[in-house]
Amino acid sequence: MPQTTLFVCSLCRFSPTEASRNGLSGGEFLIQTLQAELQARDLEHSVNLTPLRCMAGCSQPCNVSFAAPGKLTFILSQVPATGTALALAEFCQQYTDSLDGRVPYRDRPALVQTTTAFVLPPLPTQG
Repeated sequence: MPQTTLFVCSLCRFSPTEASRNGLSGGEFLIQTLQAELQARDLEHSVNLTPLRCMAGCSQPCNVSFAAPGKLTFILSQVPATGTALALAEFCQQYTDSLDGRVPYRDRPALVQTTTAFVLPPLPTQG
């Protein structure tokens, strides 16, 4: 099964009015809490948590994406930096376990249902 890449914007703010807390941006905080959740679910070997310096969604922080070869790509926007790592890790497990990235809407965590901005088709394969 292909490795899942979980992209998280490291520059995202906590909110439009709060850039950082205790020296961490909202994105950095989310990355730290996601690392702990992925380890707790034993996903650190099947999921590559990849911080990005910008995902160009600055007006709607935080921005997150799930991608893997041959699978749909999910792009989430307006993900709160706090209290969301558990739901994101749950979806990461569902996404990783799926053959093509399709996770039925009804089975997705509520957070993912409400923050999904785009679902993109898999990239074409060479052949």
